[in-house]
Amino acid sequence: MHIDLQNIRVEWLQRPLPRPNRRLTALATRLARCAGALMQVGNQTALIGVTAERGTLRLTCWNHRMDVWAELTAGAPAFAPASSLEGALQRAGAALLGYFAGRWPDGASPPCLGVVTDGIGVAFSPNYPAPCTPGWLELHGSGRAAAVTILPFADGSLFGQASLGDHRLH
Repeated sequence: MHIDLQNIRVEWLQRPLPRPNRRLTALATRLARCAGALMQVGNQTALIGVTAERGTLRLTCWNHRMDVWAELTAGAPAFAPASSLEGALQRAGAALLGYFAGRWPDGASPPCLGVVTDGIGVAFSPNYPAPCTPGWLELHGSGRAAAVTILPFADGSLFGQASLGDHRLH
């Protein structure tokens, strides 16, 4: 699936969280760092989705054309070694999404929950919480759905804007 980058509207990653949450910010920062390290390898990845569903964690990698080029799905016992870039990202993703799922009242957490990152910023879509779902990126890139920025995306990246200012939560 190819998305015409000329038509992408980046507003979907420009709305910060309404209230600071230091723990969420720290976990998101760790996830972004782990993703950034993995994205440096081969320089093929522009965006990574990290999604938890029914005890498994899925990493979805989009290239600069916004095509999915790699996915890795595993439950915690089958994560890659913690010393590997994939394993570090899996553990950071599990920690962030585990904490994030606990923000909902008992029984109200979505069955599939995830975030996207460019290795700097992290965003979540309240109405469409599963970035691994087919069409998710198109839905958000077209502006038909909005996400909330946990950490601002990199200036100069596909989804960053120098004019946004710093919405980092402290």
